[in-house]
Amino acid sequence: ELIGIHLPKTCVSILKTDQIPQNGYFTLFDSTSKPYLAYCDFQSDPGFAWTLVESLSVPNARISTFRKSFYYNVPSSECTPNWSRYRLSKARMTSVKNSPSSTHFRATCNFNSQDKKGLQNHRDYLRVSFCAYDFFLSARNVHTCTTVDYINIRGHSCSKCSVPLYSSNGYHLFIHLPQAKADCGRYTVPNMTSTEDGFGHYHKINTQFSCTANSTATTNWWIGGAIFFK
Repeated sequence: ELIGIHLPKTCVSILKTDQIPQNGYFTLFDSTSKPYLAYCDFQSDPGFAWTLVESLSVPNARISTFRKSFYYNVPSSECTPNWSRYRLSKARMTSVKNSPSSTHFRATCNFNSQDKKGLQNHRDYLRVSFCAYDFFLSARNVHTCTTVDYINIRGHSCSKCSVPLYSSNGYHLFIHLPQAKADCGRYTVPNMTSTEDGFGHYHKINTQFSCTANSTATTNWWIGGAIFFK
């Protein structure tokens, strides 16, 4: 790393003044100080900045390549970030996650880079602190009851409630809605389909969930943290 030169590792750390920039593509640096292009969201979640680490359309999210936890290194389109088939390498995800400014992760649906805010609301949205779930880069192979900051699936939301998160070598990090109804805080979404999945894996889908509304719908995963100015 060049002495005396600020090399931001996350979208949070690129902020140097109290001026919040517009969403867009910025240069970040990995743990070896190698630069790469990343998408940053500063607008959709007031008080937070987010680095995009994965975005997959429904067909891509359902293939075996990406039906894996973030423990597995399956990078895609790192040089050309896009919304339908994109995933950072595990090394770069680790660099972002291990930054002191990274305190949370989240999942969104159909983030719109052409819109100033990116998201018009927090419907179909998940936000979790690493303090509550520090297995983002692991393959747990077990449902882990986790107190989430906020979850909304098809308009049914709760804050600081316990839901089961799961990932493994054959399962992307996701929430199995029948399991959530029966376990942990018993978070319940009415009219779920049999074995319906939220935010990943997608063995069974519900077209009323915006992440899986159609073949071009996308699920977006981010690592981020609160914005503080010195």
